[in-house]
Amino acid sequence: MLTTIRAVGLAGGILRRVTQERMIMKDANATVTNKSSFPWILCAPLFLVACYRTPLLPPMCLIEVSPTSLDFGAVAPGSSATRSVDVANRGGGDCHISPVGLGPNSDTGFAVASEPPTIVVPSGDSATLAVTFSPAGASVPLQRTGSLIFQSDDPTQGTVQVPLTASIQTNCTLSIYPAAYDFGQVHLDDTATGSVAITNAGSGSCEVAGLALASGSDSEFSIGAGQADQFTLAPLAVEVIPIAFHAVDPAAPHHRTGQLAFATTDTKQASVTIPLSADIDIGCVLTASPASVNFGNVILNNSASASVTLGNTGTDACQVSGVGIDPSSDAGFTLGAAQAVAFTVAPGASQAVVVQFVASDSAPPHQKNGTLVLQTGDPSAPQASVPLSANVETVCVEASQWIYTVDETGIFSRFDPTTLTFTDIVQALDCPTHYSPFSMAVDQNAVAWVAYGDGNLFKVDTSTGQCQATSFRPGQHGLDVFGMGFVFDPSTGVDTLYIAGGLDASSVPSELATVSFPSLVVTPVGPITAGSPELSGTGDGSLWGFFPGDASASGLASLVRIDPNSGATMETYTYKALTENGDWAMKFWGGYFWIFVNTSIYKVARDNPAAINYVGDTNGRYIVGAGVSTCAPLQ
Repeated sequence: MLTTIRAVGLAGGILRRVTQERMIMKDANATVTNKSSFPWILCAPLFLVACYRTPLLPPMCLIEVSPTSLDFGAVAPGSSATRSVDVANRGGGDCHISPVGLGPNSDTGFAVASEPPTIVVPSGDSATLAVTFSPAGASVPLQRTGSLIFQSDDPTQGTVQVPLTASIQTNCTLSIYPAAYDFGQVHLDDTATGSVAITNAGSGSCEVAGLALASGSDSEFSIGAGQADQFTLAPLAVEVIPIAFHAVDPAAPHHRTGQLAFATTDTKQASVTIPLSADIDIGCVLTASPASVNFGNVILNNSASASVTLGNTGTDACQVSGVGIDPSSDAGFTLGAAQAVAFTVAPGASQAVVVQFVASDSAPPHQKNGTLVLQTGDPSAPQASVPLSANVETVCVEASQWIYTVDETGIFSRFDPTTLTFTDIVQALDCPTHYSPFSMAVDQNAVAWVAYGDGNLFKVDTSTGQCQATSFRPGQHGLDVFGMGFVFDPSTGVDTLYIAGGLDASSVPSELATVSFPSLVVTPVGPITAGSPELSGTGDGSLWGFFPGDASASGLASLVRIDPNSGATMETYTYKALTENGDWAMKFWGGYFWIFVNTSIYKVARDNPAAINYVGDTNGRYIVGAGVSTCAPLQ
């Protein structure tokens, strides 16, 4: 309430007439111009004070409900329980409460006492609203809910709702056997059956409802056809629930789980879940890795060997037999000398099959093909085959099978991956430049092609280390510096030198190009968005690049398979554990990528390129270039 008081004049005594009051107000220049609309009062004997106020609001209803919810506890069928709430009027006016009833979703066991259509609650008084719960019988669910609702003329509230809860007390006691059911091993395409028994061990009837397989259960579990999802058990009665598991999915995991679920009127186990489990016996499942074997270039009158790993991902042992080379294969393919032609592969185990290729035939075509065949012991796939291929290389020389390296000071060496040893050929290359070596590649004739930091390309004799200038023109198509590697395509017999680079060693993206022989002309192929790599072929037409962190677009050391026709990224493997930057080189030899970073040596298996392993050091050499010809062994 707002009250405004203004002093309007000074008087020698109590004013007698309102007209005199108005005159004084006028003389005092009062701000109120129409004083006849205000209720005026005299507020002081010595000062004439005009007091006016806004009218008071009428008294209103203000209710308070206690308690705010009702819980009836457990109530047996045929009996009842009553609970009540007090509705107190804390306002200054009467409260009118109407109508009093139950919410539309309330259980039928709840009821309100008969009340007049409107209950009047005077100020300071209260009214009691009673509710009863009288269950007619015991059924699922035992927990029941409802709401008491009414309206009042309390302007601060709308419809008042008081939540109601109750449970039904029963004499049902269920015994369930077994508590969990395991079907054990079930052969693929077979069905195993079982059952769960529910017995009423109490003195009153028991209801079971909602019988079903719980959400998330494997679809191969089922409940017997015709089984009711709801039934009542008299005391000592038994219901046997038939269940089954039909094994149709051979995919892993072979261990499958589910749950049989239902609700009951047993107050101690109102909700029941019975775990179900089964193991699908898929028998023998034989796998072969790799799926094909390419021996790459094998020098005439030399041999190469490779292994095919047979693994068993099934649940029964595989009885492998008839291991051999298909009669239609080239005569150069044979099994290893001590290779068994029959053996057992246990579940989860593996067995290697050794295959050899002897390059004894120099007649074209030089591309040779064959097939490894065997009987798997798996009834669903009794036979398996692995394609074999090799290229008889009449151009390669023996010296072209090694890895050659050059360090930042020009030390030119031969590296033996089998012993991790270096054999120095010369302590410093005598190439006519003041720059340091940058990268290197080796061709099938064991000639090393060494690029220097000024972009020049030199020929180096791998037997003597003698360096010779070439007609290569530096900076063609913006490739001032570059990594390089030869890629051999066994389907065409073509050996191609690829280079990748740009203005510097960290150009991103870099440019992929080829170098023609003998012209040494550079032909662009496309951008390599992954970074600026060192390159290597793998003898099967594939092109790979290695990027240290400072030359990689991702900032992580990476091994990337590159499309030789476009430069696009085809596969990527990153190595967070390799954080070194600096001098680096990479080449493929004997089934592994050999990576040199500063004075460290790492290797990555072609069959598992996600893992990188430190294997040794370079004895102080900071390798900047490595070269391996496509005549090097692939396995």
